[in-house]
Amino acid sequence: MQHDYRGHFIRLIHAERWIAELIELDTGALLPTSVTATASEGLEICAERARALIDRYLEAPADRDRRQAARPARSSG
Repeated sequence: MQHDYRGHFIRLIHAERWIAELIELDTGALLPTSVTATASEGLEICAERARALIDRYLEAPADRDRRQAARPARSSG
């Protein structure tokens, strides 16, 4: 099973457990991380974790920019 979410392709694979691979739609790059869920947790839990990971991945640059903007300017000298 697969679906798109916020510019990413989520590929859900069922084996002994559910595995979600994340692929950037713009570049086709497979992200170097994945999420899993046990067979008893099921497909929807795995998909939910994948969406949450994408949210964190996309929000990280904005958080970094906010932290840098909040730092006091360094004086040279």
